[in-house]
Amino acid sequence: MTINENGLLIDEFSTIYNRLADKFKLIYGQDINLEQNSPDGQLLGIITNEIYDLQTLILHIYNSFDPDLAQGVELNKLLKLIAQTRRASTKSIVDITIVANANVTLPADYTIIDENKNEWVINAETTLISGTNIVSFNAVNFGAIEASANTINDVVTVFPEITSVNNALPAEVGRDEESDVLLRKRRNNLLSVNSNSTIAGVYSKLFLLDTVTDAVIYENATDTYDALKDLNAHTLWCIIDGGSIDEITKIIATDKTIGTDLKGTVSNNYVEIFLKADGTTRALTHIVKFDRPTEIPLYIKLTVSKKIITDIIDMDAIKNKLVEKLYSINEKATATELYAYVYSAGNTFIASNLEVSKDNITFGNTATNDYDEKFIISAVNIAITEV
Repeated sequence: MTINENGLLIDEFSTIYNRLADKFKLIYGQDINLEQNSPDGQLLGIITNEIYDLQTLILHIYNSFDPDLAQGVELNKLLKLIAQTRRASTKSIVDITIVANANVTLPADYTIIDENKNEWVINAETTLISGTNIVSFNAVNFGAIEASANTINDVVTVFPEITSVNNALPAEVGRDEESDVLLRKRRNNLLSVNSNSTIAGVYSKLFLLDTVTDAVIYENATDTYDALKDLNAHTLWCIIDGGSIDEITKIIATDKTIGTDLKGTVSNNYVEIFLKADGTTRALTHIVKFDRPTEIPLYIKLTVSKKIITDIIDMDAIKNKLVEKLYSINEKATATELYAYVYSAGNTFIASNLEVSKDNITFGNTATNDYDEKFIISAVNIAITEV
């Protein structure tokens, strides 16, 4: 383990193992049996593992002072320096049409269930009249719980006065707790929040919206067509994940540079009202265009081997950790970065030969996507081979 102008560098597991093995042989002789199933070999493995874990802990503490590397509570503490906190998870909300054959009072824990077995409850005691009633329900669990129209129609808490329940409209989906990746991105963009009529200003104000999770903006500020991005001269192309269309429209319309054209398949109008000197008003309609990102599945394959022959490798835990990786729009996928997620699943194994692919055919150390695409990792697209 060394520290220099490049930062703190820890040893590879194999480097520690080989260094200790040489010392074992120096003390006990070159003929010492260091096979994994021998007592000395297992002792060597245990000592190596302890040293490697200690170095990893030191690296974690070292990285916790860097906003781009800090995780969890360490990142939360750094966010306090700019008066920001991690966005908490919220619950999905849905309006339910309840038909009753008589007046009835429902308790605060009155529960219904959707087709996916998600439970929904009312927050307070509610009195219904005979006939049709509209009542708001919250999902029992926090997070992005979806419910399409006409999918919530079963009751858990039975009342004879209730003849039917149904959601005529889809639920307003809640959100998961803000991940480290999204929190870092929002922090970096909030630092330019005071900019006006610039890409940075539009970008940072988009991230002030609670429901915006990702955004990129491309600009062609030249007088000629940009064939690479398919952008006309003096045009902005905003790709935004999350956020309501109306809120996004207002930000782009009021903060982009005057005279700049816009590219996108999502089109919406923002009406700006001006007060004239004579006291009358004039309405100016801005036509705003932007795009939503296209999600692309990322395929991953790797091999793992036990550090000690008696160890157990939890394949599902490795997959679950890889799924936690959230890519930004147009972010390149690299095998090197994904190793960190793999090793966060445990320390009983050595991972190698990790490769990524966009098409599940050609694998390599990196995978790239188009300007409006973002990679999504699913457990079903991860192949792990134990050797």
